[in-house]
Amino acid sequence: MISTQPVLSFGYFKFKKNKIPGNIRRLFYLSWEDAFWDILLKKKVPMGSFILLPDFFCKDVEENIKSHGYKVSHYPIKKNLDADKKSFIEKIRQVKPKVVVIFHTNGIKSKLFENCEWLARVTHDIILIEDSVHKIIDPEKINIIKKDHFVINSLRKVVPLQGSELFGDREDLDFSTPSFVQSFRYRLKVYFLWVLTILGWSLVNILPGRLSKKFGLAAEKLMLAGYNLIGDSILPAKGGPGGFLSRRVNFEKIEKVKRHQVDTYERLLADLLPLKLFITVEDKGSMRGFPLILPKNRANGILEFIRSKGLLVRFELDDSVWARNQKIIYLPLGIHMTQRKVEEVCRLTREAILRNF
Repeated sequence: MISTQPVLSFGYFKFKKNKIPGNIRRLFYLSWEDAFWDILLKKKVPMGSFILLPDFFCKDVEENIKSHGYKVSHYPIKKNLDADKKSFIEKIRQVKPKVVVIFHTNGIKSKLFENCEWLARVTHDIILIEDSVHKIIDPEKINIIKKDHFVINSLRKVVPLQGSELFGDREDLDFSTPSFVQSFRYRLKVYFLWVLTILGWSLVNILPGRLSKKFGLAAEKLMLAGYNLIGDSILPAKGGPGGFLSRRVNFEKIEKVKRHQVDTYERLLADLLPLKLFITVEDKGSMRGFPLILPKNRANGILEFIRSKGLLVRFELDDSVWARNQKIIYLPLGIHMTQRKVEEVCRLTREAILRNF
């Protein structure tokens, strides 16, 4: 069986601390949502304000935003995961949001950031959140384009580490993370589930046959339970001991491995991909997984076959508005994936697609 998530491996990290540019400040939180709640709190975003999200977004996060007293509106994401600039601008004019979230879907850089001048003008008086939960973020490559522009990642999606980094201009990040005791029980529950999850996925890679699958199914359930718990606390929580390793992520090594793996997926699956995306060399190195976008009428059969063979992928953000018309699967990428494992995933995926023509 093959783990679909990063597993315990020091290969994801290095001894030397990563550099942060002098104009950038970094804060460490328990999760993306905890960083997000703290921005809303410290920047005094009024209750009842609109927060503009892409329609390819986690429904659980949307519900948590509403439970915190805010309203949600969507701008459309096209089938190929690109944002529609015209619709995006029109939505801002209609809704007049206080906060706009731009999502680098699966770690693929949003086209909205290709020309930052127009984006800075459109979002001039708005808090701009660059959602990088699926993307590996090297602090030295961060580009802050306006006042109150923040970048938030989610390390557990791309390395075996619970926590999220919040980056912003030093003048904008004029506050500190919450105290150690704030939301302590919530932090404890999240870390407990994460430890069990990461242990389960790690055992998947070393245990034989049926035992491996049992641990994989258990790890998946624990992971989803953790996902459901995260963000439920009204008050934000600071990150934990993972802060030490979060500053030592081995970007160069991870990006090199992922680029090679994406090239393998493209080479072995290109002729069968229902929808092929153009992925830049930079994006290949920072993606969470290899995206497989499927027509709705064939998606269930493909997923069921792949999971029956022990690869526990699932439809991502399946409760989003975008997913009503098509489905997406992320095939695993990362240092825990050997070339042989990537080729095995390709073989299973090819068979699944051919069986469901």
